[in-house]
This record gives sequence, structure tokens and C-alpha cells, in this order.
Amino acid sequence: MYAMQYELTLPADYDMEIIRKRVRNGGHRTDGFPGLGIKAYLIRERGIDGSPVNQYAPFYVWRDIGGMNEFLWGGGWFTRIVEDFGRPPVRHWTGVDFRPGPANPTTPRYATKHVEQLAPGVDPAEPVRAAREELRDLPPGVRSVMLAVDPQQWELVRFTLWTETPPEATGTRYEVLHLSSGNA
Repeated sequence: MYAMQYELTLPADYDMEIIRKRVRNGGHRTDGFPGLGIKAYLIRERGIDGSPVNQYAPFYVWRDIGGMNEFLWGGGWFTRIVEDFGRPPVRHWTGVDFRPGPANPTTPRYATKHVEQLAPGVDPAEPVRAAREELRDLPPGVRSVMLAVDPQQWELVRFTLWTETPPEATGTRYEVLHLSSGNA
């Protein structure tokens, strides 16, 4: 299991309706994509929910690397992003855990991404174990949560889909425009 995200930070005066329309018209294309667990089409809008930027930032959970490879360099998928916005850096993390929450399978309205830097020199096994333990008691309103690690930067990432407004201290907050699920 792998997690992946690219963030397209757009000009402050960018009309975010352009992104909303793009997702309305094309978001369904990744429904059923081979190897995809989920794709959350996410935006942040300047001045809303404390966001300082306009941003399009889809987040992916891949069941296998073959689907991720097909999306990134199989032609026609990521190519559309590159043609329209240039080639952004693509962050990716090794998946640790994915859990449905109490609100599963309700359609999410929000997402949060919480990034925790693992202390230098510390064996990552303990903080990862503790983070997995925290996933046992998910609060109401959680549709699902993904836990992943970037072993180059030693960051622990918790990506959560919410069906209701998330608590304030949960990390970077996004609006979910569409959620695609892939084929098993």
C-alpha cells in the first residue's frame, strides 16, 4: 500500500470554480482505476477554513505500485496535470495502515493531513506502533484514515477523510470535491 499527493498552489486570485468544474467533469474517470484504493480530489481555498492559499491537492491511496505507475507514466492520466499546470513534485509514502471509520461508507466532505516529524536517532518502530494504536478508537465523523511513513524525511503522515467538520487541531484541512475508489 502506498500514499501519494501532489499539491498545485495556485495564484491568490485564481478562480477555484475552474478546479471545481474540472473535478465535476472529470473526477469520475478514476472511479474503478486498477490498483487504486482511493483518490480524494482535494482543494484548499484562500481565506476559507484558515487556508492562506488556493490549492488543488489530490491524495491517493494505492493498493499496488502497478496502478500508481500506470497513473504517473502510463500516459493520459498525470499527463493532463503536467499539460495544464506543469510538472509538480509528487510526494509518496509507504503505507502502514488503512482503517475504515465509524462514518464509513458515507461520502466525505473534508480531509485532513497531519504530518509528524519522527525524532532523529529514534527507532521508528515505537512511534509507528503508537500511531497505529491511536487508530483503534476513531471519532465519529471519520470515514477512513491512512497512516504512512516517508522513510527519507522520517515523517509520519495521517490522512483522514471526514463526513463532518474536523476538529481544529487535526492538521492541514481540505475540502473533498470527489472520492474515487479503484478496483481490487
